[in-house]
Amino acid sequence: MRKIKELLKSEETVWVYFDSHELCEEFFRSEEGFRFGELSRDKWKTGHVIAVHRDGTMGHLPLFIWLMSFHGGDCPMKVDYKRFTAGNENFLCRSSHFACRMFFTGKAGA
Repeated sequence: MRKIKELLKSEETVWVYFDSHELCEEFFRSEEGFRFGELSRDKWKTGHVIAVHRDGTMGHLPLFIWLMSFHGGDCPMKVDYKRFTAGNENFLCRSSHFACRMFFTGKAGA
């Protein structure tokens, strides 16, 4: 299974997308050496988008920033963790995987 650390050899930061909280937990268990600052492991919270930095630190990326990053501008590599770990060569996120309507109306859907 490929590791995010491989990408961090050439990238300073990678934004990682998780399609479920369970997949995020799998990332926490299988990728060693990452941390949320000084928080102990029992205080970590799962999320759908986490920024992972070369120095081993992580941070939750606000969904607004994630959504806006698909409208242009310079941002870190965006990785679909499920496709990446499955060995899929097409592992970059080309869309946000979230419906913008939900953020403006509070209702899911496109």
